[in-house]
Amino acid sequence: MYPQRTLVLDCGASRTALGSFTRRGCRLYLEAFAVVPLGPDSGPTDPWLEETRAALHDLRARLPSAAGPAVLILPAHLTLTRMLAIPRVAAAQRARIIGFEAAQAVPFALTDVVWDHLVAGRQGTDVLLAAARLDAVEPLCAAAQAAGFEPQFLLPSALATLAGFRIAHPAPAQPVLILNLGARSTTLLLAGPQGFAARTLPFGGQLNPPSVPGSINPWTGTAPWVSATPWTSELARTMPTPPADGDLLAARLAQEITRTVGHFCDQDGMDAPVRVYLTGGGSRIASLAEALTVRLQLPVGWLDALGAIENDCGESRVDSAANALSMADLIGGAAARLLPHQPLLDLQPPSRRRQQAYRRRRPWLIAAAVFALAALVLPMVHLRRLAREAQRKTAAIERALVPLRERDTRNRANLRQIEELRRQVLALQGVYDRRASWVEFLADLQDRLAGVEDVWLEKLQVMPGTPVKLAISGRLLDRARPPDGTGPLTPNRIQSLLTGLGQSAFIAAVEDERFDTRQPGILKFDCVLVLDSRHPL
Repeated sequence: MYPQRTLVLDCGASRTALGSFTRRGCRLYLEAFAVVPLGPDSGPTDPWLEETRAALHDLRARLPSAAGPAVLILPAHLTLTRMLAIPRVAAAQRARIIGFEAAQAVPFALTDVVWDHLVAGRQGTDVLLAAARLDAVEPLCAAAQAAGFEPQFLLPSALATLAGFRIAHPAPAQPVLILNLGARSTTLLLAGPQGFAARTLPFGGQLNPPSVPGSINPWTGTAPWVSATPWTSELARTMPTPPADGDLLAARLAQEITRTVGHFCDQDGMDAPVRVYLTGGGSRIASLAEALTVRLQLPVGWLDALGAIENDCGESRVDSAANALSMADLIGGAAARLLPHQPLLDLQPPSRRRQQAYRRRRPWLIAAAVFALAALVLPMVHLRRLAREAQRKTAAIERALVPLRERDTRNRANLRQIEELRRQVLALQGVYDRRASWVEFLADLQDRLAGVEDVWLEKLQVMPGTPVKLAISGRLLDRARPPDGTGPLTPNRIQSLLTGLGQSAFIAAVEDERFDTRQPGILKFDCVLVLDSRHPL
């Protein structure tokens, strides 16, 4: 969802401009405009931030109604831009590759900068990386906020220039080159149907550049007209001073354009431009367009972004050629915020992003809390009514359950008595069964002894332990036994006795058999009967 209105702050190196824009359908309307020029750089330190801070307060005083959320355009000398070529991979892997490439391309730790990226080509393999140092953008945001503006987006000037060009030329059939010449830097854009590519040149159109430490490039540590990039390092050594007029500036620009366009065509697969557009304050240098036309052999003109929108504030508010030539970034910032399908990335510091996310969520959180409380009122009333009805029914059920519970208590007592009687019956039954078992066991033992004949028992004793064992002693009369020996039938009778005992249903085994033949005619025997647990006694 795009807003209907926005403020745009263009914080350039030599001027600070403010524009108030509205959207009506697909058209942009400029409602208010003001610009404050900055003084020339002089002295031992860079006065740009202090002058920009003062300019922001001046703009706020000039346009009292222009306050609130704003798009802040970062100047090119505070922004590092790099074109990255990445393989065609999945989105998650592409994010990791871009993070790695960003760590390699940015000459500072990523924790000290804020960076973002944007797909620049239709194939998704060309990516524009933009970064800005936190110690540069945080004071700038604080200055804008102190003046009454609330930066919602920090847009690099390269993307603002691109959006401004697309407002004036929505669908270029062939690639074109846009040069945005500022006081300290130049933005070079190659745009066409295949996408776009951008590069920032560390020199601009300032005719009298400073020779003070304040003009040091914050990314390279060199003067603004000395490039630390591999494309222009040789040129920086051969031209250590800035250009003095349009022809010298055109000569240097032509060299950089040739190098850069060749690189974009070779590495990014883009076509060579067929036309050059100039914008920015430096583009008004005398004879610059004519000199570039001769050196590049291409038609060179000026980018008229102001003519592509409706100007409701009157021509008097955009009253000079310098302002008209510098409107592309201001209009591009409005287009990126108000219109769809515009290149947009945000270089806000993480702390401000968290604050904005919280402020965006806070009304919804408050509304959600109110709705939640309101939604709970009716259910609570309904639940209270249900609770009272449930209590009434519960009391009626409790009254009906009183006699049933008494009956249940009596039934439980009776069941306990029945269970106790059952246990007693089982115990008595066990005693009876054991008593009958002894009778049956003794009867069975007597029958087996009688079957052997002339056998009697002298002792029967229960031995401790498990299984139950009985120690028995007895004598066997051997009538055929001679006085000095054993009769011929004695072994058979002994074997018959032991076999008969082992075949008893009450006896599991016969152990520890001992025989005493010292008494003539009588055989004394001792043994242990292991009782069968299946027939307990």
